[in-house]
Amino acid sequence: MERSTIHLLTKRGKSQRQIAKELAISRTTVVRVLGEPVERAPARRSRSSLAEPFAGQIKEWLEAGLSIVRMTELARADEDHPYGGGRSVFSDYVRRVREAQERESTDVAIRFEGLPGEYLQVDWGEIRHFPFTTQKVATRYFLACRPKYSRWSWVRWTDDMRQETLLRGLVACFCALTFVPWVLTFDNMKTVTSGRDPQNQPIWTPALLHLAASFDFHPDACAVRAPNQKGSVESLVRWVKGNFLPGRSFADDADLARQTTEWLVSVNARPNAATHEPPNQRLWAEVDKGGPLPLEAADFALLESGQVTDESVVHFAGNVYSVPLGHRGVSVSVRVHAERIRIFHDTCLLADHPRAAEGAHRRVIDPRHFQEAFAQKGRAQVMLYRQALLDLDPIAHVYVSEVARRRRDSLRAEILGLYRLFEEEGKERLIRAMAEAQRAGAFGAEYVGALVREADAVALPERCPTLVVPGVPPQEEVDRLLSSYEEFVEGARTLVGGRVG
Repeated sequence: MERSTIHLLTKRGKSQRQIAKELAISRTTVVRVLGEPVERAPARRSRSSLAEPFAGQIKEWLEAGLSIVRMTELARADEDHPYGGGRSVFSDYVRRVREAQERESTDVAIRFEGLPGEYLQVDWGEIRHFPFTTQKVATRYFLACRPKYSRWSWVRWTDDMRQETLLRGLVACFCALTFVPWVLTFDNMKTVTSGRDPQNQPIWTPALLHLAASFDFHPDACAVRAPNQKGSVESLVRWVKGNFLPGRSFADDADLARQTTEWLVSVNARPNAATHEPPNQRLWAEVDKGGPLPLEAADFALLESGQVTDESVVHFAGNVYSVPLGHRGVSVSVRVHAERIRIFHDTCLLADHPRAAEGAHRRVIDPRHFQEAFAQKGRAQVMLYRQALLDLDPIAHVYVSEVARRRRDSLRAEILGLYRLFEEEGKERLIRAMAEAQRAGAFGAEYVGALVREADAVALPERCPTLVVPGVPPQEEVDRLLSSYEEFVEGARTLVGGRVG
């Protein structure tokens, strides 16, 4: 109230001396109060925290990366002076110590530019409950890559973040760049590193090391607790989320991919805010300096290990793939292509199979791998051949199933006959003949064989029309019968002989 009275009397025109006399206070007090706001917050009492005795230990615990919960447990268990306060009090003190350390830190953000072809920044982005308009809402991920020098951007949308998806995405990015950067910079994602060794170096996954060796690049990971490095990589994800997604709608995945491509064409053609040049223009310098693409880039194979079982098969990714007999217990390398699975023992190719969907629990068997056992296992031969025919196509599955039902007494002959046609004529011709036989209600190897032979007869090429060229004799006059030349030669001989005679 006295502070308010002093300000009020001043507004009424009274002097500082008059105010001091009326309120019985010193003039110095009046001067001080007039220099302060009317409502002044009370001074906060300085009181030490119960956690203050642990200040030194808290700093060590923070450097070791301990959680606040664990710090509290250790403080309560201290033998000399156990902590007896509440958890919130201890947490507040830990936060103050951490903030003080951060203020004292001399670590500052130092920006640098990469050389042409040197750095490629890689990171994942995630959009939960993606708002498609014609398909159900789902989570979508995007792999974003950007060379540090040119700022040329590449984005691919996926529905998972598996290791194979990442590695095949990187290969696709290399192909789009037409070169391999020297260094790939990752955040510490689990698909590329499984942690750090005692020297604080990344422990790279075998699959990434295989990719790095095949494409000749050096993997690099952001340092732990280094927000400057991590932010440089993560800014790419924030840039995609903030510049591409807002204000757009997508019907489905195909529409999402199409709009992403159109957007990337646009942003790579206009000047970048950091370099003031279009990324497409600066990319030419990187193409000259980057590493060459290896020959296997078009169909790169990931490398996995496996072992041949007693059944002469190899289990991989939820499926079973056969290998030739005689390799039981052998360790093999599985080369995983996008469309095929190739199994090697050392440098020897044992099997080459079409790839089944991951986790489909399919048995992908090549009957030729068990050829040696068919003399003693006739039933196994029929069953393997039948399964191979069933797996060819839905049409073949229906037709062979019906043959197995109707021609049960001659099942062996039917299956062996159909499989022989498959080996001789190929998949496409066999499927067409099966489809036609099914429409006619004819089920049996002899019907399919007859239809294949009939197709051969119909497919005989017709005589091509005669080509008439002005000033050139017709082809019939040029291509004379051989007999006319023989008659000419014989006549010439008779004439010469008569003259000589």
